[in-house]
Amino acid sequence: MHTDKENQVVTSKKILSKAISGSMAGIVGGMALSSSFMGIDSQLGVPSGTFYKMIGLLVGLQNIDAIVFGFCVHIGTAALIGAVFFVCSTFHRVLHISSFQKGIFAGGVTGLEVFAIFFLPINLFIMIPIVEQITMNPGQYGFTLDEIEPIKRLLSNTDRILWGALFLHLLYGVVMGFFAGVMLPHEYPSTMPRKD
Repeated sequence: MHTDKENQVVTSKKILSKAISGSMAGIVGGMALSSSFMGIDSQLGVPSGTFYKMIGLLVGLQNIDAIVFGFCVHIGTAALIGAVFFVCSTFHRVLHISSFQKGIFAGGVTGLEVFAIFFLPINLFIMIPIVEQITMNPGQYGFTLDEIEPIKRLLSNTDRILWGALFLHLLYGVVMGFFAGVMLPHEYPSTMPRKD
């Protein structure tokens, strides 16, 4: 006979397992976005990693340190979203990723939600205003005009970048949902009815 405490430990282990699986799926989705961001940099004629460099500028980093920091923040965020996505799939039968198709659909919706709730407001109200301030007074922040020129080029294409980011967040969600659709359906209790 199992006690409630023993059942809680099992539940905690399952949640931790789903969080780890979700983190891995989120990282794969984040890597898909990273390669696309590098492509956007190339299309705009700026050095690879300029988008990530903008993230690093917010905390006072420069050059390769800013790029590495931006990349790590991006991948860490992708892993966290994946973990939350997988863990939430355990909370209610409606949220269970019980089929491949449901995984892709739920992942795509999640990607769009992340774009609308987090990416768009953070970029429009925090990141872009701070980076614009830095580009207006580069010397004050220890930048040369040559270092700041690629960032100005990104800022001048903000609308194009935001539309691209919308598509890329959808892509991220679909990739993450694909892995959820492959990994999760067999993890639900066998007594639970599944939707195909």
